Amino acid sequence: MRLVSCLLAAGLLSGGASAGDMPATFAGLVLSTCVLTAGTAGVLTNNSSFNDLASTNAGGARSTVVALTTGTGFKISALAPSSFVTGDSTSVTFSADYNLNGVTTASGVAGATQTTLNLGTTTVSVGLDAQKSSGNFSAGAYSAIVTVRCE
Repeated sequence: MRLVSCLLAAGLLSGGASAGDMPATFAGLVLSTCVLTAGTAGVLTNNSSFNDLASTNAGGARSTVVALTTGTGFKISALAPSSFVTGDSTSVTFSADYNLNGVTTASGVAGATQTTLNLGTTTVSVGLDAQKSSGNFSAGAYSAIVTVRCE
């Protein structure tokens, strides 16, 4: 009993600690970056002369990539390939272009041209044209990769 009395007097058992608020602090850091995410694959179709495979021909489709920027100063471009991944590239010239929709907008931009992106999300719609300078494309599967670059 004597021990309990001493502890009560000292305020150790009586709940003598006062109620109050204590801040729970948080901190975070978002680095300045540009993140590219693949969207839909494009489709190349031939023209009536079979000397052009392009996403702009009837039945063709553009490819999409989504760019997310968390900082300023990033530039986007779409670099045409120098050859097909599959298919004969003899006498073929490649060209790419892109459109931007979202926080940054642009239309019909030549692929190698850099466009500065605004902060946020932009959809990049990429077109590809493969022109055969002599002869025509033979039957078979063709695939190519346009490099979308954010730097």
